Amino acid sequence: MPAPWPRPLFYFAFALSVVLDQATKAWATASLEPLGSVAIIPGFFNLTYVRNTGVAFGMFAGHGFLVAAFMLGLVALALFVSREVNWTRIGPNLAGGVLCGGAAGNLIDRARLGHVVDFLDFYAGPHHWPSFNVADSLICVSVAWIVLRQVFTKN
Repeated sequence: MPAPWPRPLFYFAFALSVVLDQATKAWATASLEPLGSVAIIPGFFNLTYVRNTGVAFGMFAGHGFLVAAFMLGLVALALFVSREVNWTRIGPNLAGGVLCGGAAGNLIDRARLGHVVDFLDFYAGPHHWPSFNVADSLICVSVAWIVLRQVFTKN
């Protein structure tokens, strides 16, 4: 029988994700904000302090109401979809906890600071990937896992 609620692993993954995200952002703010940017692998990777007021990749920067409405819509969708999840398995608990923890980490920044702290800056020559953070990485990895499971799982 499918479990209707997440197991303890979900909550552990959620809490660990939030702590890791917030700790790295606190470090970035204290260490990188005064410097702006530090080259780690010249020509490929910098640690660069960025205040992101938009959503993914800085889209909709400066449109706080639109961003808030979008976030509320995503939460509603997630709650609706989670009703169909079989929470007895490890995968959904781990991916769900990491996904929600990453989202919560960015929402904490928005509520507390009015922006999200980004600091991971990958690039090739003058072409930069938009800066991101640990929460963004956790969200992308968990969404990729969910999509791959949907594509490659037999029903």
